[in-house]
Amino acid sequence: MKSVVAGYYDGRVSIRRTVQLSLEGTTLFLRGEGIDSGYPLDKVRVTDGVASIRRRISLPDGGVCEVTDTEFAALLERLQGRGRVAGLIHRWEKSWRLAVAALAIMVAVVALFMRFGVPALARHVAFALPGAVESSLGRESLATLDHLVFTPSRLALSRRTELTGLFRRMTAILPGTAGCRLEFRASETLGANALALPAGIVVVTDGLVKMARNDDELAAVLAHELGHEQGRHALRHVLQNSAAGLVMATLTGDILSVTSLSATLPTALVDASFSRDFEREADGVAIAYLKRAGIPPRRYADILSRLQAQLDARHGKSSSGGNKVRNYLSTHPETGERIRRIMALKEPVPH
Repeated sequence: MKSVVAGYYDGRVSIRRTVQLSLEGTTLFLRGEGIDSGYPLDKVRVTDGVASIRRRISLPDGGVCEVTDTEFAALLERLQGRGRVAGLIHRWEKSWRLAVAALAIMVAVVALFMRFGVPALARHVAFALPGAVESSLGRESLATLDHLVFTPSRLALSRRTELTGLFRRMTAILPGTAGCRLEFRASETLGANALALPAGIVVVTDGLVKMARNDDELAAVLAHELGHEQGRHALRHVLQNSAAGLVMATLTGDILSVTSLSATLPTALVDASFSRDFEREADGVAIAYLKRAGIPPRRYADILSRLQAQLDARHGKSSSGGNKVRNYLSTHPETGERIRRIMALKEPVPH
């Protein structure tokens, strides 16, 4: 028989009384002044051990005992079938090395979830959005950008018609781009730029059209933006940066939490830098189109190089308090790496 001294509260008054707890077979006995009770062990609940904090034993009649003898509490747990797990947890809590190891494991799990789990969830949600919701996001994003950074295009109607025809021929070739449409805008804030909004809306600025030396260069940039549309990169980028809402949308199917992104999506599109993976995917679409159309990949590299030179010049002016206008490459990083990859491709054989 194992017995220990414990503090006892009967659950009716707050007076603490000293009692003797003893274990006889599968019955826990409580004896003290005016107290002599027995409780089946399977009706008794022992709280989990936390470092050296007193263990509490809850009795079925509402009473509570507090014991400082951790071995007695561990014995009760073993007889209840909880000893191995509870003992392991208790030892873990008392060891700073194991606590640090647990923290390291938790950090690693969170990091892996952010690196692989969040992008996977973002992709799932982006492609699961109903067409009506995506169309609404696209319209609202364009309306917001029209209010903030865009002004009506000043390109000649004939030039816009030519480029719209080019864009339609491209969407007829590129899979997953049917129904996409091209919009023209001017913007001193964004400079030479192009954006892919949800619902297949691709916006090109007058500055980018004027910078291009030929339509092949524009086609390369437009194909890249259509690659972003194919991969739903804009939505996925915003979702990946809204991890809490993303998880809730995935678990509950609550589309309302996704549509609330319409307030932040325009800003994200203007200020965000797409990941390398997104840029490689979109570049892959652009290069595949150029090969199919018989356009030398150098055309793409040429306009990227001029855009980079313009951006570098403007950054130099900004550092001295001058023009802070952005351009296409402000949101499309790793330009040097991309240009080298494009230039390494073989030129198409002329027909």
